[in-house]
Amino acid sequence: MSRTSLPSDLAGTVATTSPDGRWFGAGRSVATDAFTAGAEATAAAVAGRPEPGLILVFARDHVDMQPLLDGVRSRAGRNTKIAGCSTIEPMAASADPAGFSVSVVAFGGDEFGYEIEVARDVEGNERAAGGLAAAGLARLSHAHKVLVLLIDATLTDNVEIVRGAYGTAGAAVPLVGGLSSDDWQFNRTCQFAGDSSGVEIYKDAVVGVAIGSPQPIGLGVAHGWRRSGDPMVVTDSDGLKVYEFDNEPALDVFLARVGLDESVLTGSDSFRLAALEYPLGVATRSGEEIRVIQGVDLADRSVWCSAGIPQGGLAWMMEGDLDSLVAGSTESCQQAVRTLGGATPIGLLTFDCAVRRRELGPAGVRREFAEIERIFPGVPFGGFYSYGEIARYRGATGMHHLTMVSLALG
Repeated sequence: MSRTSLPSDLAGTVATTSPDGRWFGAGRSVATDAFTAGAEATAAAVAGRPEPGLILVFARDHVDMQPLLDGVRSRAGRNTKIAGCSTIEPMAASADPAGFSVSVVAFGGDEFGYEIEVARDVEGNERAAGGLAAAGLARLSHAHKVLVLLIDATLTDNVEIVRGAYGTAGAAVPLVGGLSSDDWQFNRTCQFAGDSSGVEIYKDAVVGVAIGSPQPIGLGVAHGWRRSGDPMVVTDSDGLKVYEFDNEPALDVFLARVGLDESVLTGSDSFRLAALEYPLGVATRSGEEIRVIQGVDLADRSVWCSAGIPQGGLAWMMEGDLDSLVAGSTESCQQAVRTLGGATPIGLLTFDCAVRRRELGPAGVRREFAEIERIFPGVPFGGFYSYGEIARYRGATGMHHLTMVSLALG
């Protein structure tokens, strides 16, 4: 595998090329002008190599997206496909990760294949939209395939979108991705898709990027949170709503467990932001997964969660610190690489939770990135911080929260 150094302002990052000519690169830009930022980040990801087949763009939600995407197109090839979404913060190796506005991940080489599908007007048609977003997989004949899903976070039932995609993709194709994010406004998110001739910006949409490869593709999922306190039995639940923990109103139990009072319920956003600090862990067949309480019903003192918790199941309050959250990031990447069967990855595509980002802080993020680079020296990585992470393979539920999902390309 060869490595190509990127421009001096991206010291410490590299681009990689496999023996069969496939390559992967990640770049970012600190430019304040949107067009310049898109052009610089793309140039850094491509690093002077042949025309990229696919470019993924992750831009801060406040950026003027159209000129930024025009900048990306200015450095893309004539046949390059482009997709991406807004984010509270991009991910790409950097000495100061909080200081850049866009990250770009580029794929190249004749042995890769790519197809992009966009499902529009998704609200109320989530499962069908997921199936449509996965339709590009059928046009790829590669030995190994993966579907990257980029979903509008303001949609009501993202679990159904993942189920619809899984129904089309089948059990052998991993699903990864995330919900587009903004600066905790929960209304400024967007997705985009197109090619070198033009890129459209969407809301109420799902973008599905199907990638085919002749070599294995690995998936990793970890979070770094740990159990705190005694378990609670879910004594009454239905779908996303939990009515009772331990035969008591779920909202009352939650508030008592975390030490919050009724004043936090005065505004929906204030409760939602407060509840993000106190995730639940749920025992599932595939391991322990994280649930986030996203709202309440004061009439029956119930709570509704980011994904269902079955009646009779066990749930725990979860806690984490800088060490455990960084360890979750590296464990996610290591899981993904282990599934390659000994092959050296040419790159890592990463989807990390915006809440984990808030808990880590700038110093924690620098440490997170440094640890990934230490364990996988010379392997470029890039992605974004999301409002929900997608990882489904061999029966996993699919939607995750407060988690790091990693995709390793062999």
